[in-house]
Order: sequence, then C-alpha cells, then structure tokens
Amino acid sequence: MRYYSTNDRYKDVPLRSAILQSVADDGGVYMPDKIPVIPRALFNHIPEMSLCEIGYVAATTLFGSDIDASDLKSIVSDTLSFPIPLKKISPAIYALELFHGPTGSFKDIGARFMARLVDYYISATGGNTPNVNVVVATSGNTGKAVVEAFSGVPGVNVIIFHPHRNHGRNIALFGEPTASNIYPVSIHGTFDQCQQISKQVYADPELSRRLTLTSANSINIARLLPQTVYFFQAYARLVEAGANADSMTIATPCGNLGNLTAALFAKQMGLPLKQIIAAGRDNERLWGTIQDGKLAVNAFNNRALATNLSRINSLITANPELSEIIECHTYTDTEIAEEIADTYHKLNYLMDHRSAMAHKAIEATVEGTPRVFLATARPGQYPDSIATLLKDSLPADLIYGEQNRHSSTRPTSQTSLPADYQRIKTYLLDNFSK
Repeated sequence: MRYYSTNDRYKDVPLRSAILQSVADDGGVYMPDKIPVIPRALFNHIPEMSLCEIGYVAATTLFGSDIDASDLKSIVSDTLSFPIPLKKISPAIYALELFHGPTGSFKDIGARFMARLVDYYISATGGNTPNVNVVVATSGNTGKAVVEAFSGVPGVNVIIFHPHRNHGRNIALFGEPTASNIYPVSIHGTFDQCQQISKQVYADPELSRRLTLTSANSINIARLLPQTVYFFQAYARLVEAGANADSMTIATPCGNLGNLTAALFAKQMGLPLKQIIAAGRDNERLWGTIQDGKLAVNAFNNRALATNLSRINSLITANPELSEIIECHTYTDTEIAEEIADTYHKLNYLMDHRSAMAHKAIEATVEGTPRVFLATARPGQYPDSIATLLKDSLPADLIYGEQNRHSSTRPTSQTSLPADYQRIKTYLLDNFSK
C-alpha cells in the first residue's frame, strides 16, 4: 500500500518511508491511499476471537500487503500481551479499559506496535542503515509509553523533550536503569514549547538531511492505525455479552485526536459504529464542532491538533456521511472533577480526568443502545489529585491497580537545555547526526 501526504494527494511513499519519516516533506502527515474493508462474515465469529486474533485481523487488513504474515502475527502478539477488558459500569454503559499495559496508558498499544514495526524494518536491512532518531514531546504518558516500547531496540535513539518543571518527577517517569538508547532532555519551558520545538525539528531541512528523524506521537501512521483494534475489541466483547453491538456508540476523550481518527478508520474498515462522541476539555469555549460537514476546532486547539485534524477531514471528504456520526462535547475542569467524584460514589468506578470526559459524554447520549467509553489511563497516574478530589482515604490497590514497572525506579541523569531552538538543534547534530 502507498501512503500519501494530507497536503498533496499525489505525493505518496511506501509504508517504510511513512513510518521512518512520519511527516511528509511538504509538512503533511501520511494517510493510506485506500482503506481495505474487513469482510462482514468475520463479524459472525468475532465474539469467539481473542484480543490477539482480532488484532491480527485488523493488522493484516491494514498492513498485510507490506509485511509478511508470520512477522505481523509476531508483532501483534508482542504488542497485545496484556488484556483490554470491557467492563459494565451501569445497565447500558461499558468501559473499554485501555490502561492494563506496562505504563498504564492507552498509548502502550500504539507505541509498542510502532516500535516493533521500526525494529522489523531495521532488521530487514541487517542493521545497515543510519540510526533512526525518534523525537517525542511529552508531559508524561507518551514519554513513558515510548520509553517502554523502544528501550533496547537496536538502531533506534529516542529523544524525549519534556518540561523542566517538577524536574524530579519528570526524571522518575523514565526510571533507572534506562536503556542506553533513551535520551531524556529537560527543557526549561512549557509543554507547548516542547511541542513547538519538536515540530521545528521535523520541519528543519538540515536536520532531515543529516539525521533520520521520526515521531512516536500519533503523527506517525504506525502509532495511529493500531488504535483501530480497540473498537473491534469493544464490538466483540459487546456481542459476547449479548448486546446489540451493531448499534454501538463510542465515546473517546480528545487530546491529539488520535483515538477519534482511529475510530473513523475502524468505521471505514467495516465496523458498524452508530455514533462517535468526541469529548474535549475547555473552560471558555467549545473545543470543536462539525461545521459545513467538516470538523472545526477552536484557535487554541487548531495549533495543537492540526495533524490528525487534517486526517479526519480527509476521511470525511472521501466519505461525507462520517461527519453525521461525530458529535462533539466540551466540559470544564469543574465538570470533569464532579464526574470523577459522582461516578465513584454512585457506581464505585474510579476514572482519571480524560476517561471521565468520555464517561460524561456517553451518559448524555440516547439510551437504549450499547454505549462504550474509552478508559484511557489508570487512575493511579494521578493519585494525589484524585484522592484530594474524592476527599476519601482510598485503598492503594483501588487507585494504583496493577504495578507500573516504572513507578519504583530511581531517577536517571539527563540533559537539560533552555527552550532555545538553535541550542537544541546543535545538541541533536552533535550527538545524533549520521
């Protein structure tokens, strides 16, 4: 399959280039030139299928023309080595828990799949290629998931830009011992500045010429497309539970719009999704709306979300009916906090802030159909804020759940730089150029 730039439909590359480059030369992000459809007959058997079997079907549908079947099966098996359970929260509402991976976040799935694909392509050359430099801006979950996924992968350097504030906590995110291919870089600035720096890195022609650069955010098509597996898993487990899954509604929290984009891909692949609720946070205005058949976001979010926004609107342009199944909901910090407390006290179910947005949105939809919200992070990622919010003394196992393999590690040393692009560019050239 070929992958085209969202800025130029006729500029396309093979999968390997789309993964190892992540951003097209013209600044666009990559899209598959076609979206294969899973035969409807498969859905007759999906409730008997395991998570890995479902993942393999989705992966072969998307990547089977580019990757050997046995290699792809191994990649899926290594990626999905933990459960994604569907839990009934109330009579018609279910939580799809995506946080049972090693770092407690939904990002484990896409990051692990991408790491194994990168390793596959490097191994195919016998290691006779320049090192791939994965550049990531993070304030927490993304960094942890990428570090866990790429640690020790031969031929890959991972450069993590994160804000210097709460320096000790941020160092602890990456743990110790840290693999020798992981390079945390503490930036004396905000997370927005870290994101802006990473965008400048991708757009810099000199860096592109002298370094092999790629992203492990959902900018990268190999991070994004594996997220379609969630939605097929939700469908399978609903059917298994005896629900009418063909009328399923999904609610997802919106950060960089990766999960919303993946849901639309799953719909195009044949998943019978009735409605997709996109829940976002904003204390002053709507985070996003459907206008003139396209998804439009407010000015602040347009700066942050432009990459997957272009993918979403590319999908809608090809199939305008997709705009009719998207519904945007916006919640304030206060509303989200109240939702966490109310859901815990009424239903004995604890959520992080993003999952709470999705739960509140799904509660607002029409009753009578199966409704699933994505629970995207383990509440133990934010124990202090949640315990304060609930004003309760909670059992540790309720907040933390499974052990996070990074949680008990000692801090590791790292580079510290000002939020100055030229200084950061010099650091990259001095340490990672071909």
